[in-house]
Amino acid sequence: MCVASAVTPSANADAQSSAPQAQSTSVSAPLVARSEAKLETRATTWSGGFAEVTGLAVSPLVVMALFGAIDWWKLADGASVPLHANPWFWGTLFTIFLIGQIARWTTRPVPMPIRKLFDAVHYLESKCSALLAAGILLPSIVGAMSQVGGDPNQLVGTVVLAPNMAFAGIPEDIAVYLGALTLFAVVWIVSHTIDALVLISPFALLDAALLSGRAAILVLLLSATALHPMLGAIVALPLVIFCILVCGWCVRLNLFASTCAWDLLTMRWHRAEPSNGPVRAFLARPRAGLPIRTRGTVTPSGASMLFTYRRWFISAPREIDLGVHPSDLVCGVIWSTFVSKNEQGGGALVAIPPRYRSHEAIIAARFGAERKNGLILRGLAGIRDFFRGIFGRRTPTAAVQ
Repeated sequence: MCVASAVTPSANADAQSSAPQAQSTSVSAPLVARSEAKLETRATTWSGGFAEVTGLAVSPLVVMALFGAIDWWKLADGASVPLHANPWFWGTLFTIFLIGQIARWTTRPVPMPIRKLFDAVHYLESKCSALLAAGILLPSIVGAMSQVGGDPNQLVGTVVLAPNMAFAGIPEDIAVYLGALTLFAVVWIVSHTIDALVLISPFALLDAALLSGRAAILVLLLSATALHPMLGAIVALPLVIFCILVCGWCVRLNLFASTCAWDLLTMRWHRAEPSNGPVRAFLARPRAGLPIRTRGTVTPSGASMLFTYRRWFISAPREIDLGVHPSDLVCGVIWSTFVSKNEQGGGALVAIPPRYRSHEAIIAARFGAERKNGLILRGLAGIRDFFRGIFGRRTPTAAVQ
């Protein structure tokens, strides 16, 4: 009896203590499930946003028009229409894209100097499309990623109106926008390099291959994102890593292509005065620790030439002596190149942009070089040599320009 009385209270106590635990478990289970569901939804949203920003950077004009048409189709009756989903907006973008593609593919048989004018227009159009995408569609994608309600333009306004805000105090939506803008810029610069290569390439076959390759990447990325946002992020991740690795090289190539495009469209050679003063130039090969296509100016210096440049375009001017005398000025279809035969096997020194077309004889005389007309190598060997020249591994004595 004593034993029974001793055991009974403890058994009752265990039963009473287990009841709240069971009740607590039954209450916390839905909370855990909701937390996991929320985490999964957020991960899916961020993955989709990551893939969408990457796709937008690959081809801003196409993706803006496509996303605008899709969002317009999904709008409920009576809902406010965002700018990118307005039929007048995305319809205009589609029209511009179609006209551009028709012009791009129908002008391939046109003689190269005229064809390059069309390529220069396409190159500058891509820059305008990127600005539109960064200001119109990118905030909408960021709004979905950070789950911020209200007008997406308010987000951009906050960034513009608060430039002195400390980084540690930036709200989540602003931080996400800045991160997405950085991602967009890095991927777009690399994708824009395809337009730069098309502009400076003399090969219609190479142009078609580059454009088709970019279109294939975009289709793969958008298709994977449509199947599942996580799959889209998996496809986008190696692309982003590659863009980060080659971004610096692409920036310098785009700077060179931008100079060529602007010179061609404005016919800058009619206003150039090459008889005196420094000559705008880009390094054709890495020299003195400077990477290829560093922008600067060259001036004759006795038996050599001085290259003057600015780091980050804002620092004090610096000079380096290239240490060799240019023997030839090889004139290409778009740009010309100073070449030295003093180096083993010959070597390209600097490239000068199209603003000096029809002035090559004057510039060659200033630097004590001989003016020569370049040759365009045809076929796969020419394409191979073109890429070798782009990476500074070939002398353009037979210029692929």
